[in-house]
Amino acid sequence: MSISTLDPLDFGIVRELQEDGRRAYREVARNLSVPEATIRVRVKRLQDQGILQILAFTDPSKLGHAKLALLFVNVEPQDHERAVDTLGRWPQVSYLSTTMGTADICVQVLCSDDDSLWALQQRVRSLPGVRDVRTMQEVKVHKIRFTLPEAERDS
Repeated sequence: MSISTLDPLDFGIVRELQEDGRRAYREVARNLSVPEATIRVRVKRLQDQGILQILAFTDPSKLGHAKLALLFVNVEPQDHERAVDTLGRWPQVSYLSTTMGTADICVQVLCSDDDSLWALQQRVRSLPGVRDVRTMQEVKVHKIRFTLPEAERDS
């Protein structure tokens, strides 16, 4: 199911849970004027289809000496999927995306210190097909939130 096949109730559920992922289904149902059972079924379907995940975010700056960084990886086209698959299994990787522009893959990592960040960067460099890795350390995260684009929110 693509985002374009979601109906207004699905979008309403997503918006409700984006505001508070711990919001009770009963409250979501009341806010959307539908039975609670409908919310349970819809949320399960959205989760099963990979459209909705309810997560807890941690502020890395509150974790002491943790190092948060973005790695911008350029990889040979034939090795792209293998690199994504490999990186996606590493516990230090918190975000992973295919990008267009000056890098092929964007990887957000959380490491315990500078030495472990350096070691991880070198590990990425050693992956088959990796041509280049640029690392940018994040000092402070000011906002992290994925919301529906306005055009979809109003449909």
